[in-house]
Amino acid sequence: MKFKILNSSLIELNTDSICIPYYKNNNKNTDLNSVNNLIDNLIDELDAKKQISSDLGAITNIYTMNKLKSKQLILIGMGEEKELNYEKIRKASGSLGRFLNNMKNDSASIIISGDGNNILEFNKTVNAISQGLILGTYKYDKFKTNKKPNTLERIDLINTQDDTSYGTSYNFEEIINESDSINLVRNLINEPPNYMNPSGLENVAKDIVENSELELTVLNVKEMKDLGMEVILGVGQGSKNDPKMIIINYNGDKENKANNIAIIGKGITFDSGGLNLKPGMSMRTMKQDMSGSAIVLGVMKAIAHQKPKKNVMGILAIAENMPGGNAQRPGDVVRAMNGKTVEIGNTDAEGRLVLSDALSYAVDKGINNIIDIATLTGAISIALGNEYTGLFGNDQEFIDKFLISSKSTGEKFWQLPVDKNYSKLYKNSIADIENIGGREAGSITGAMIIGEFAGNASWIHLDIASTITSPKDVGYNPKGPTGVSVRTILNLIKN
Repeated sequence: MKFKILNSSLIELNTDSICIPYYKNNNKNTDLNSVNNLIDNLIDELDAKKQISSDLGAITNIYTMNKLKSKQLILIGMGEEKELNYEKIRKASGSLGRFLNNMKNDSASIIISGDGNNILEFNKTVNAISQGLILGTYKYDKFKTNKKPNTLERIDLINTQDDTSYGTSYNFEEIINESDSINLVRNLINEPPNYMNPSGLENVAKDIVENSELELTVLNVKEMKDLGMEVILGVGQGSKNDPKMIIINYNGDKENKANNIAIIGKGITFDSGGLNLKPGMSMRTMKQDMSGSAIVLGVMKAIAHQKPKKNVMGILAIAENMPGGNAQRPGDVVRAMNGKTVEIGNTDAEGRLVLSDALSYAVDKGINNIIDIATLTGAISIALGNEYTGLFGNDQEFIDKFLISSKSTGEKFWQLPVDKNYSKLYKNSIADIENIGGREAGSITGAMIIGEFAGNASWIHLDIASTITSPKDVGYNPKGPTGVSVRTILNLIKN
């Protein structure tokens, strides 16, 4: 998809469609009035018959009957104008992109109106529209025999105002790269588990690092044994596909090693539950249990392009959780890299286990700030549904910075408590801790078990179990993987 900003009048536009925002209560702007006059007041006529919806993302398709060079006029519902924000623009653009593809349009003009006085706000609007279109038209058809490729190739973003202070020069490269990084995450989550096993993720990491300033380290079984990583090794010992820990480093501030952050992802490429075997239906989507590692790869891909002035360590804690003659047993005790011992209460609580060694590794390397991302608990969907990602942490200042970044991106996170009184739920008489804490406060205890390995680092845990997939087409998220948190993590790192 190629983007261009143009200063043009409506009558001159010659794309398949002209797309104009439509607000509640028919709050017409200059552009809408102009096009209404050009098509013999048809908009007024349809509005009087209540045939136009202003609901966010709603599409009204009007054929121009040769009154304009473009064959179609599309009104995009934007809700209340006074409540408009960049996230709503992004969502509406995603819905628009899918509609244009369904109509087999290969080009469209999208009207951006404003007073021309604030180029920063204009740029943010351009970002939101462009990203919404790219993300909203995502599709995964790698294994389809008869593919139906997207038709939409050209987008002209039109400033119809006489004031040309908006300009027509704009660098779309960064927003395209960020969007492509999110779509990479979606692709990886969609991949079948017989393809995206531990070695498959390693190959993707190698591709991302190639011809970049990123540095790759792969810890195989021997290296992890040498480092004392019994916990991640225990999770993977039931599978013929060996576990791995993959580290990707970006040194953006070589003069200040302390200016650092680690982004750590749970990478269970398939989760059968181990000997505590899941029911069959619960296993159906467990190829998605590597979503945290997919997000780390997406973030590092974007960082290689954006080159922030920060040292970033991406860690993928990868294993396949399978039953077998050599599988980990309930009651086993394993020792993490940092020396802490864990009794296995349930082999299906494996995400916190692989992350424990990954966090220990980051702390050992002098990392001061850690974000881990995991499809950790089903309990988080009971607490928050699929609107908010659960957020936990040990440093309120770090958490507040993250939440400020999330407001900039429009992604929703909800902070839940980390209180030492909950720790009694997973303390253990045999080992230092157990890997489960019972039915009560399941998302909290799961997060806090991970936090036991954060050392003195500022730490955030994101439980993405209920937000990593969308159950249907919504805004810029087609049904399936969302890539949630990539934009917020990148915003935090850059700012």
